[in-house]
Amino acid sequence: MSRNKSPRARKCPVCGMPMRRNGFTRAGSRRWRCDACRLSTTAKREDSTRMAEFRAFIAWVTGKESMSEAASRLGITRQAFAARIAWCWNVEPGMPDASRSHRYVMADGTYVPYGWCLLVLTGDDGRPVKWQWCSAETKPAYLQLFKRVRRPGLLVCDGGQGCLAAAETRWRGVRVQRCLVHVLRNTRVDLTNKPKSDAGKALLRLARGLTKISAADEAAAWLTDLNEWHAEHGGYLKERTTAKQDPVHARGRKWWWTHERLRRAYFRLVRLNRDHTLFTFCDPAITKDGGPLPSTTNQLEGGVNAIVKRTLDHHRGLSEKHMKRCCEWAVYMLTADPDPESFVTPAHWRNAKTKSVGDGDPTPGTLTAVQLPATGVDAYESGFGVRTGWAGRSH
Repeated sequence: MSRNKSPRARKCPVCGMPMRRNGFTRAGSRRWRCDACRLSTTAKREDSTRMAEFRAFIAWVTGKESMSEAASRLGITRQAFAARIAWCWNVEPGMPDASRSHRYVMADGTYVPYGWCLLVLTGDDGRPVKWQWCSAETKPAYLQLFKRVRRPGLLVCDGGQGCLAAAETRWRGVRVQRCLVHVLRNTRVDLTNKPKSDAGKALLRLARGLTKISAADEAAAWLTDLNEWHAEHGGYLKERTTAKQDPVHARGRKWWWTHERLRRAYFRLVRLNRDHTLFTFCDPAITKDGGPLPSTTNQLEGGVNAIVKRTLDHHRGLSEKHMKRCCEWAVYMLTADPDPESFVTPAHWRNAKTKSVGDGDPTPGTLTAVQLPATGVDAYESGFGVRTGWAGRSH
């Protein structure tokens, strides 16, 4: 029969004197005895039980299994599993150490249910450095994300104004690389996938070549092609339409550019190059010491953001509070040295039975607060809630 290893010395709950080991029970549990008051006990280690529950919670909330599958694997019911891990939702993961310097960082936001946006900052190893909840990708939100993060050699982002403004405020003069995949997407929005004009078709071909550039000489050749495009189609860009020619679309204007979308797509490329954010990744001034740098945010979007999306897809139907905690644990477990158990304190499980449901708001998954569940039961995630049907009726 296997026997549990002896934990650290215990004190008698009656007299407070040290207790000594006194063999094992038939079930294999350690027996303790107090020589002062002759008390014998096999008191369980509550912390061991709670940590086992927390490990099961982390495995489920960051994995692919449904709650029913996780409960079945442990040999308990779904309701029992939900009750045992109810206290685990109160454990909040902390931020990793952001003091290390990075050659480059990537910043991007991913939108999740309930109107929230999760901003994530990753380092040159592709692992999360910080994350921040916000309702929109604004400058204050990104300032909070960049707070206490050391100045990187390069910031790769999608070019949002909030991100750029926060980066300039936090790291004045930092080099920025605009994600070339986003540049291509914006160009396709303006030109569509099948432009009708020859100028539009040629410019779209140039934009598609952006993501294939990997060196400075290739970037120089691409800019030469862009200049040649303008030399050939510059007159086409300057065409105007007057109100007399098209009174239906005048809307109070005397004239307007005939090919507005084409002009916007072209001058966006010109502006990005003038701002030195189009081909920063291959600038010899910042690549000479460490080799090539990324030109897109694919590492972040296809890594952390994609995993967050997949995790939420595996756990559809979470309440707003639990959805946010699920995302936080999904991101934290991707850090360099995750140690989720380090955030658990006795206060988390001791307050589990007194946890309020709803906090004055309607119970998640219901339209009103008239049907409140029993203490410790989540009405939304345990399958309880308002039901409709013909049960109990007769024709």
